[in-house]
Amino acid sequence: MDSSNGKKNVEEDRLSSLPDDLIYKILAFIGIEYVVQTSVLSSRWRFIWTSMPYLNFSREKIYHPHKFSKFITHFFSSRNNQTKVSSVKLSFHGEDNQDVDVFVQQIMEYAFSHNIQQLNVACLFDKYGVEFPHFLSSSQSLKHLSVTKEHVSATPYLRTYVVKAPSTWEFPALTTLYLHDVHLCCDETTDKCIDLFSKCPNLKSLTIKSCYMGVKVLSICLPLLSNLTLESIRGGVKVFNIVSPQLKNLTMKSDSQYYPRYARDRQYQIYAPDLVFLLYRGYDHLQLYTNGFLSLEKADICVSSPKDAHEVLHLLPQLHNVKSLTLNLEIVEKLGSLFFVCTHFTLKKFVQQLSSSVELMSHPPSPFVNLRSLKIYPTSEHSRVEKHKSGKMSAELKRYLLDASPGAIVTMVSREDVRAIKNTRLAQNLTTKLMALLQRVRSNIETIMAKIYEQRKAQVDKVIVADWNVHWCWKILSERVEKREEKPSGVISKLNEILKLLRTLPASNRATIQPSISTLWAEADIVMNLMTDLMKMYFDEKRRHLSVCCHELATTL
Repeated sequence: MDSSNGKKNVEEDRLSSLPDDLIYKILAFIGIEYVVQTSVLSSRWRFIWTSMPYLNFSREKIYHPHKFSKFITHFFSSRNNQTKVSSVKLSFHGEDNQDVDVFVQQIMEYAFSHNIQQLNVACLFDKYGVEFPHFLSSSQSLKHLSVTKEHVSATPYLRTYVVKAPSTWEFPALTTLYLHDVHLCCDETTDKCIDLFSKCPNLKSLTIKSCYMGVKVLSICLPLLSNLTLESIRGGVKVFNIVSPQLKNLTMKSDSQYYPRYARDRQYQIYAPDLVFLLYRGYDHLQLYTNGFLSLEKADICVSSPKDAHEVLHLLPQLHNVKSLTLNLEIVEKLGSLFFVCTHFTLKKFVQQLSSSVELMSHPPSPFVNLRSLKIYPTSEHSRVEKHKSGKMSAELKRYLLDASPGAIVTMVSREDVRAIKNTRLAQNLTTKLMALLQRVRSNIETIMAKIYEQRKAQVDKVIVADWNVHWCWKILSERVEKREEKPSGVISKLNEILKLLRTLPASNRATIQPSISTLWAEADIVMNLMTDLMKMYFDEKRRHLSVCCHELATTL
C-alpha cells in the first residue's frame, strides 16, 4: 500500500458511514445544543438532529433561562414530529425562577406528548426548591423514571424538589422508578396513609433514597415488584406496609444515628413469600412483622447499636428458612448477654431482673433449620465489647444459633481482624505512595548528578563553571525537596509510620506485604545514599573552590 492510499484510509469518515440508530445512541451522550451543531459537518449530518429519539438537555449552568427556553422552542418546532421520544435526560444547575419552570414544562409536555419511555431528571436549584409539573404524575407510555437532586456539599439537605403528590401516581407502563432526595408531600385531600404507587401495576424495581415522606404509613402494594430499596427516608413515616408477592430483593437502610427523630421505632410489615435476599442497615433494631420468608436464601442484618436482646429474639425466628446469614457482632453480643444471665444467675434473681424473659428460662429452640453459612463481623473496631463475652460466642448461644443446622459453616470476624485488615491496607497505601515519592527523588538526583559530571569534564573555566553548576543544581534540588517534602527527614518519618503499622499486624498479614516492603527498604537505602553522595559532592566542590581562592589570595600578597 502506498502512502497516499494509507493517508486516504486514515482520513476516511467512518462515523458518517454508521447507521442512524447507532449515531443516535452516540449523540445521546452529549447535550442537545452540540447535537444541533453537528448539522454543519456535512450533508449526511444536516438533518440527523431532527430525528433524534434520545434527547439530552444537560448543561452545567443555565445563566440565561429565557434564551435557553427560546432555543428549546425552536428545537421542538424544527424536530421531526413523526419521531417518538424514547428518552429524555434533564440535568442542569439553575435558579428557581419562572423562566426555569417554563422550559422544564416545555420539555416535559413535548416528551409526554411523544410517548416518552425513559425520563431522567437531575437538577440543582439555587433557591429552596421547585414544584415539579403536576402532569408528571400521569403517563401512559413511561417505563423508566429517575428523579434525583444534585446538591452543594456545604448544604446537602437544604435544597430539594417538592413534589405535591396526589393520592396516587398513575404510570400503567412504568417498570423502574428511582427517587433520590425528593420531597413527597400530600395535598389537602390526601390521607396520612397512602398507597402512592397502587396505579403502577407493572412496577418491578423501586428505589426511594434520602427522600422526605409526608405520611405516617407508606403502603407499597405491587404485584410484580421484584426489587425494592428503602434508604435514609426522612419524615413522619412510622410504618412501611409492603405487600409484594413476587418481591425477590429487599434492601432497607436507615440513618437514624444522624436523624433519630425520623427513623427510630419504625415498623416494617412485609408480605413477600418469594423473598430471596434481605439486607438491613440501621442504628436501631429492625421491627419486622412478616408471615415468614419461605424462599429466603440470604439475609444480612446489621444493627449498629442494639438496645434490647429480646427484640433480637423476636427478629431471628422470622428468618428461620435463611441459608446464608450475616449478623454484626454487636447483635450477637447483645443476644449473648441474655444467655449469660440465664446461665450464671439463680432463677429467682433472673426472674427479678428479666421478668419479661419467661421464654428464656428453658432456652428457646434454634430457629434456623436450613442454615448453611453464618458470618459474624463487627461494625466498628472500636465499638463497645461486652466484658463477659469479649467478642466470642458462648456454648449456649452457639447452640441457639446452630443446633438446628449443625453443618453450617461459621465465620467469625473479630475486631482485631478488622483492625489488622484496616492497618494492612493503610500500610500498603503508604508503601505505594512512598515508593512513588522515592522514585521521583531518585530520578531528580540522578539527573542533577549527571549534569554535574558533565560539567566536570568541561575544559573551559573548569573551576568556576563546575562550582556554579553544582551550586545551581543543589539549589534546584533543595527547592524540590522543600516543596514536595522529599527531604531525608520526610522520608524517614514515612518509613517510621509504616514500621509502626507493621508492628501491629499479625505475622500472616505482614507476610502478604513483605515483598513490597523489602523493595521499599532497598529503594529507600539507594535514595538516602544518593542524597548523601550529592551533599558530599557539593561540599567537596565548595571546599576545593575555597582552597583555590585562598591559594590565589596568598600568592597575590
